[in-house]
Amino acid sequence: MIRCAAVAVFLLSSPAYANWLDDAWTGETVDRDGGPAVTLSDEGVTLVLPADTVAAAHAQGFDNRRMVTLFIERYGQHCAGIIDLDQKQRLRVHLFVSEPVDLNDAAEETQQEVGDSLTAMSKGSRRVAHVEQLFVTAPGHQDLIIDYEPTRKASCITPGDHDSTS
Repeated sequence: MIRCAAVAVFLLSSPAYANWLDDAWTGETVDRDGGPAVTLSDEGVTLVLPADTVAAAHAQGFDNRRMVTLFIERYGQHCAGIIDLDQKQRLRVHLFVSEPVDLNDAAEETQQEVGDSLTAMSKGSRRVAHVEQLFVTAPGHQDLIIDYEPTRKASCITPGDHDSTS
């Protein structure tokens, strides 16, 4: 009876977003759906998420604003000099969505770009480079402004901060 109560308490206390957010950057998910990307710049955060990750977040009731907030908090680079993700702030986020695409079904421009890359990679090599998987980011994106408030704080160390010789 006590064992069942402990399991019930754990299940009730685990966050509702654990599944989609925990699965967003696993090896299996990346192999299947492509990897997410988080880029910090002076203009804000550019976030590329696989379509299946976005669909999973939506299926669990999260809109894009809440989804990107949780994703950036979990996976964003906290020790970056460009944007301090350890501070409460309003962030501009550019959300792009990527999808797996068969090379033959990709846009002509994409096929040409892949072909040029494969040619460059194959020069001087006995093996011909080939495409196993192709993930394409849709050209359109959504701009969001989020009220970002971190729930954890990173301990960042800058090289040279701690001189071990003194």
